[in-house]
Parts: sequence; structure tokens; C-alpha cells
Amino acid sequence: MMRYFTGSLLLLISVSGRAVILPSTPLEPVYNALFSQQNSLAWQQLINLWPQMTSATQRGAWQQALEAVISGQCGNDLPVPVPGWLDHPTLVLVQRDIPLNRIYRVQLSGNSPRHDVQVSLTLPDGKEIMNGAETEYGTDGQFRLESQDIGEALPAGVYHLTVRSGNDVWQQPLALQGSGGLNWIRRQGQQIHLQPPVTAPACPAPWLEQTLLKRSDYTQVWWQKNDHLHLQPWPPRNDAAELWANVSVVRVEARGGLTLRIEHRLAGPLLTLQN
Repeated sequence: MMRYFTGSLLLLISVSGRAVILPSTPLEPVYNALFSQQNSLAWQQLINLWPQMTSATQRGAWQQALEAVISGQCGNDLPVPVPGWLDHPTLVLVQRDIPLNRIYRVQLSGNSPRHDVQVSLTLPDGKEIMNGAETEYGTDGQFRLESQDIGEALPAGVYHLTVRSGNDVWQQPLALQGSGGLNWIRRQGQQIHLQPPVTAPACPAPWLEQTLLKRSDYTQVWWQKNDHLHLQPWPPRNDAAELWANVSVVRVEARGGLTLRIEHRLAGPLLTLQN
């Protein structure tokens, strides 16, 4: 955990044999909680102190501290309880690179016996991004909804998630690292190159997903997952010219009872996306 604080202003250092008090930092309560192995307290301090992170340096240090909080148990120990009527909620942050464009999108899925689930998610700047999102319901109580395309990167910071069903409301502030400027996968010519992220040992290793969809209605016709980040050849298809291909590097963490999935997706017509 200490490696996350290299270069940060901590409490004391030794200079020429003397103990010198360094300038204070707004994140000092977070560091104190981490050093005393109080992860829940460090998490709460990260949320409370976010409004004070006014410079790029402070925000960078805040993100490093968040990584340290997650590193111990991959976020499974954080105090984010989930109500009984909501099972396995998963928040997905997607960076989608397509020819000549990069867009972002947020998804929320899970299971619930109820069919009146409504979701609100606000960015650190207070902008609501789930306006107009319709909840889709599947078999066995599954539900899913998705934001519209977002033209700007999803920033690091404190997001506010609200899920409503009838008179029940579940609200949680969530410290997230965002999904801006991911470089886990890229296209060079017509070839695909991977540069997977480094994850904490307590977290699952990143994996690769490949998908083929019909360009007419985006119906999925083929899907493949590889836990070893090995690109698989696309299956032979007579309708290749009518298909859209996705290749995604996926990283997963937890925020207590909430699963956080961060996805860097490369997409384009199948005939232009070879591996």
C-alpha cells in the first residue's frame, strides 16, 4: 500500500538528521486512516475531502489514495451496503473508441424482483447522465439501463448514485477513478494491440471480450471471453460486411456490494478490425 504514496507530502521526513514537518495536505486524514489500516474511514474521508481537491496535483494524489484504499481487498471491504431488493448491482464505465471518434457511456445492471427501478447518476460536477435512460427487464429479475453517448471523458471524483423502487430509495456516494484517456487497447493500421492495466493483486486480472453484432439493429451474433488477454480469430462469416466488431479490455473492482466494471472498447466494422 505504501507504494501509492511515493512523492506525496506526508507528515515527517529526515533532512540532515533532523525531523522536519512538511506542509499539511488536505488528504492527511486519508493517509492517517490508511496507515492505521482503517479502510472504511479512509473511504469516507476520500468522499468528504473531494470538494477540497482544487488542483490537478491534489486530484492526482486523491486518485493515488483511492487506489491504495482499493488495493487491500479490491474494494470488497468498503461500506457500501446494498438493499435486499437489489442484487448484484454492477456499474459499468465505458470508453469506446470508434473510427475518428471517442465516446463514453455508463451502464447499470443487476437483479431485482421489482419492475419499477429508476436510476439517477450524477458526475462529480453535478451533471445528471441518466436522464431519459429506460430500464430494460429480462428473465430472472435482470434489469439494465444505459446512458446516452457522452462526448467528454468520465472524470475521477465522487459520483452520486440513486436507485428508486416504489417508496424505497438507495443512495450512495461513490469514489471513482473515471474512465478518461484509457490506453489499454489500440488500433495500428488494421491490427489490434493490447496494453492491459496493472491491477492490485487482490483484484481479478483484466480480461478480453470480443463481440460481433449486426449493424442493422446491433443484435449480438457472437461473443468470446479470454482470461489471458489473447485475441481470438474472428469466426468465418458470410455476412461479414454487415457486422460490427467490439474488442474490450475489462477491469473489475468492487465498491462494497457494488461491482465496478471499467471497459476500454475498440469498435468498428468487422472488415476493418482484424486481429
